[in-house]
Formats: sequence, C-alpha cells, structure tokens
Amino acid sequence: MTAARADPRTHAVAGQTLKVDPSRMVVRSVISTAAPDRAGDMILPKGLRNADEFLKNPVVLWAHQRSMPPIGTCERLTVEPDRIVAETKFSASSPFAHDVFQLYAEGVLRGWSIGFVPAQVVPIPGARGKAAGGVCFPEWDLLEYSAVPIPENPQALTLAVRKGMVKDAELRHWLVRDVLAALIA
Repeated sequence: MTAARADPRTHAVAGQTLKVDPSRMVVRSVISTAAPDRAGDMILPKGLRNADEFLKNPVVLWAHQRSMPPIGTCERLTVEPDRIVAETKFSASSPFAHDVFQLYAEGVLRGWSIGFVPAQVVPIPGARGKAAGGVCFPEWDLLEYSAVPIPENPQALTLAVRKGMVKDAELRHWLVRDVLAALIA
C-alpha cells in the first residue's frame, strides 16, 4: 500500500546512548528502532531509502524545531536490522547545543526522534485479523532527526534545571514551560 500523503511524520524512541566523547562533543546513540511506538506504529530501519542523500545535509535539530538553527550534524549513520545508530556532533559555537550535549553526557536526556516522509504504509493486523490500530512503515525517507526530551524520569529534568545545569535561557525556559508543564498535566 502506498502512502496516501507524503506529510512529514515523527517517531520518538527512548534512545540508548552508546558512547559520549566530551572532547569532540559527539554522542553515539540509537535514534530509531523497529519496536512499536506508543501509538503502535513501527518504522523498519532497513526501509530507510535515502541515507546517502540525508548525509549530504545531515542536520540534527532540537525537538523538530525547524525554525531554530540545528544543534549539530550527523557524522555517521549505521542502519542495522533492528535499529539505526547515529553519531551526532554537537555545535561547539552554540551555547544551546552545548547545554543539550551536556544533558546527554550526564544521562539526563536519552531520547531521539526521527522526522521522516513515509513511502509505504501497511496496516498492522491485530488478533484474529482485527486492526491493531498501528501502521508499519516498511519504506521511508529521513528528513532529520532530533534530540528530544522523553519524560521517562521527570525528576531528572527538574533536577537539571534546579541545579543550574542548563545554562542556556531559551532551553531552560522551554524545559520549564513545555516539558515540565506537560508532566504535571
């Protein structure tokens, strides 16, 4: 089944940080997996069709905010059967990017989300042939990926802000206003 529309979508994962290199401000992490997300949707890593094209403009954004400058670039993208691993080099000239890098280095942030355009969409059958509510994306194009806060541990975000670990005023404001407010609601 072909996608009815080519609108950009996002798929967030509670990523796994594999390696942090503070001297180069590089984080190696899992940015997507084949596991179903909270809506029951699945993106197949092997379905990534445009890795070479993406690496010509390998931007990494903060929370899919296209109106903000990128916080880094993807230096390496490895597609494995069940996951996609990326090496992200954070911008050394941006205080905002530096703060985001520090949050990953300290283990406060762990989440990543890919922005993609589906090329193929297949409904996921449920028990006894009934719809499971989710869809599978066996083929897709990567537009960008983003560092995102996944509120698995709301206290970690609160503690980072309270302890003054987040120095960039814009990031601190965003975390307090949007993320922590959503956790309370």
